[in-house]
Formats: sequence, C-alpha cells, structure tokens
Amino acid sequence: MNLLITAVAAFLVCATLLLVLRPVAVAVGLVDRPGGHKRHRGDIPVIGGIAIFGGVAIAALMTESLGQYGVMLLVTSAMLVGLGVVDDRFDLPASVRLMGHLTAAMLLVSGSGYQVSSLGDLFGVGALSLGWLAWPFTVVACIALINAFNMLDGMDGLAGGVALVAFVGMVALSSGHGGSDSALLVATCMVGALSAFLLFNVPTSRNRSVRTFMGDAGSTLLGFVVAALSLGMVQSNHADINPVCILWLVPIPIFELFASTTRRLRQGKSPLAADNSHFHHRLMVAGFSVRAIFFTYFTFTLLSVAGSVTACRMGVPEPVMFGGFCVLFALWTGFVAVAHRVVRYLPQGWRREHQTWA
Repeated sequence: MNLLITAVAAFLVCATLLLVLRPVAVAVGLVDRPGGHKRHRGDIPVIGGIAIFGGVAIAALMTESLGQYGVMLLVTSAMLVGLGVVDDRFDLPASVRLMGHLTAAMLLVSGSGYQVSSLGDLFGVGALSLGWLAWPFTVVACIALINAFNMLDGMDGLAGGVALVAFVGMVALSSGHGGSDSALLVATCMVGALSAFLLFNVPTSRNRSVRTFMGDAGSTLLGFVVAALSLGMVQSNHADINPVCILWLVPIPIFELFASTTRRLRQGKSPLAADNSHFHHRLMVAGFSVRAIFFTYFTFTLLSVAGSVTACRMGVPEPVMFGGFCVLFALWTGFVAVAHRVVRYLPQGWRREHQTWA
C-alpha cells in the first residue's frame, strides 16, 4: 500500500475513534478534571492514546510491510497503552508504571535482537563501543524516552506536536538511507494518526468543544515508539544511521529529561517525582501563553529535525553534530532563562495575561 494512503488511513481511523470514544470516556470516568495545577475548562476525555494506537495499528496491519519487528512493536505498544489507560483512570503508583515500561522495553530488545552497540564517534577519538553494556543501555534508553515524553505532556499540543515533527524526520531519514520497511511504515502511520489527534488537542479556541487529551497512555506510546524506531534505524543491517542523528530528532524531550533528572537529584528527590518546574512551566511563569509555548516547541523541533536530516544526508562528521547538539542545549536553556524578557516582544494574544481560553 502506498505510504500516503497508509498515512491517510491512520488519520481517518484515529479521528473516527476520537469522536466515537468521547461519550464512552465520559461514561466510564476516563476524563481529566480541572483542579490544582490543571487549569483547563471542563472535563476533558483522555482517549488520545487509545485513538492514536488504534489508527496506527489498523493502518499498519492493512499493509504487507509490517514485518516481525513491526508486529512485536505493536504488541508491546498495546501493553503500554493498556497500562496507560488504567493509570489514566485509577492513577497507578509510579513503581507499577515503571515495571510495565521495563517489561515492554525488555521484550522489545530481547525479541528483536536490536540494541545500541555503539554511541558512535562523538568526540573524534573513534566509536564508543558499549560492549556488554549495550543491552542494559538500550533498555534504559527506551524507558528514559518514555519518561521524557511523559514530562512533555503537560500542556496542549506539546507532546503531540514534537512527536509529529520527529516522526516526519524519521520518515525522511528512513527513506533516504534505505531504512527497514517496518520503521518507515510505523513512522508514516504515526504521522497520520498524530495529525488527526492534534486537530483535537492543538491549543486553539476552535476545537474547544472536542478538546481531547492523550493521557499517560498517549505519552507513553509516543516515547516508546520513538525509542523503538530509533533503535531500528541505528542497526547496521538497516539504515545504519548515526545515533547522534537521533538526538536531533527529539531535542526538547532529551533536554527536559536531563534537566529534570539533574534538578530532582540535587533536591534529593526521586528522578520519577512529579514537579512543576519543566521548561513549559517556566515559560508559562515568564508570561508565555499556551499557544506561544506550543509554537516555540514546534518551531524549535522543526528546525532541529531539518538540521538532522540535512546533516545526515550531507555526511557531517559525528563530533561536529554532537558538538552542535550541545550548543543547541545551551541555546535552549539560555532562551528559557531569559524568557521573561522575550515575552514583551510577543504579540498580545500570545502573552499569558491576554489568553482568553485554556
């Protein structure tokens, strides 16, 4: 099946599920209610994760290109989405969620035989081989990306928008480097499904009546699929894309993960402990509206992904790309630090005090 048709199929299935499942979500209490740090209006159905997975799974299974790795990815993803739905409804302990993430990551890595055996030549002194650490590093990296997207899912459009751009980048890299059919197919399906979801989640007053959240089921799915497809892309028997190229596809989730983990450890807290000091929280405190934050995240990720695809195709040396990524991190953290000064230059509708909807 043509990839464009597959993406359209994922879009239509996801959009249909988002509409059909709304009354079901309300009936069973699968909704997010305002209160505390949650400032949205009314009860919002938390069905995005189910709809996205449904769109991807149905569209992918309609083709003949899914392959064994793709099937395994869908099975393990279904496990995580199921766990996420239960968590969205009953608020599971962090330890239970972590065990679920660990189990899915181990099944994927063990069943596929894929692992990150080398970090590449990051410092210009030769490839950094992981040796016996390759398997545990790969599992931990999968869990880390899951939590990175979970941290990102604190405001309308952020996790979905960033993931959409990342998957577009994966489609470009996989098609340009002879990537596996499974990775290309699933990434294409994710683009279609996420495009549909964002119609219900992007921060705009026009979709207020059908506003939908992805919940833990959705953010977990995004992080896991990004990790799984990235894992397939760096295998030498497929696209053999340098690991540093993957970093550029999801810069903000990685920055968030590093900054949040460091901050919590300094405070003597668990790295999994929730707080309100993420980058998007700091931008909101600085005066950015939800719309402005979404646009900032989306644009920054788009530029980073474009840089990754261009650099990989041009064969830019890995040390240069890694150094550039570190500069990117410095620029991002510097921007967040001076956001309270930048906000005065934003259009009035993009400043928090002028925001008339949530």
